[in-house]
Amino acid sequence: MTKIRTPGSILLPLLGASAISLTNAALLQANRPGWPFAWVPWFLLGVGCLLLLEVLWLRTLGIDLTPELAVIRGFRRRDVPWRDVQAVFGRERRDVQLILESGEAVTLPAPRNPMGRHGEATYDRDYHRIGQWWLAHRGADWTPAAPRA
Repeated sequence: MTKIRTPGSILLPLLGASAISLTNAALLQANRPGWPFAWVPWFLLGVGCLLLLEVLWLRTLGIDLTPELAVIRGFRRRDVPWRDVQAVFGRERRDVQLILESGEAVTLPAPRNPMGRHGEATYDRDYHRIGQWWLAHRGADWTPAAPRA
């Protein structure tokens, strides 16, 4: 099984914002006794914790490539058999879609490239890996779907 997850280029800015927020909360709490805005450190602590939880949750998003299925881990888990996939399509180096026999396009939570040229190599590698995995595991009896009228 191969796992493709949310790239670090998405997680690092959120992790940095979380660290800044938590550090400011600690510094304000320690250095401002009697400050009239006593709620600010607690607010920053809450924001920092929420950002940290978001980083941990985003790290679980992605796709697991198994010989039989593409296991999509997004808001909910979805299993897509390779025999139902008609194409693997990359949209402008931003995200990847699986085009199903029914005509439905399933957008994958990873790989993603929101940073433009910065993450192109990782995106290209993962996109190619998904496409090659589909070609290798779609089955010997796979045939293209008939065109729709």
